[in-house]
Amino acid sequence: MAKYEITKSIDVDEMNKRSGMPTGKKRTLPFGAIIQDRVEDRDLERFTYLGDLYRTKSEELNAAVRLIGEASAFASATASSTGSSPAAKPEYKLKWEAIHSSIPASRCKVPGGWLVSITNGGLTFMPDADHVWDGSSV
Repeated sequence: MAKYEITKSIDVDEMNKRSGMPTGKKRTLPFGAIIQDRVEDRDLERFTYLGDLYRTKSEELNAAVRLIGEASAFASATASSTGSSPAAKPEYKLKWEAIHSSIPASRCKVPGGWLVSITNGGLTFMPDADHVWDGSSV
């Protein structure tokens, strides 16, 4: 399912997860919030944020979201207005390499050290300014 980033704060209605009915509570989604599971419902859209169900007007939401992985909002608007799609594949900025380990893990060079990722979702930073770590444990 596609994920979207909120590009400006928006007001939303909280929905009951079981019944899908409005709870009457208003919330403000912050800039940078990640939403998913968007579903159109007439002039409204329902979506989830941090596992909770919300809704807001479609036009408000469309003006305040960006598809994650999209090069830029401008490129998307240009492509949609011209009817063409970008031909070039995006170049990934982070280059991950597997670490020989008893659990699936990988690492990525970043300024000042390494990002280390565990497949089940763990992520940490390991300081190593010269990038001399060979991936083995001490």
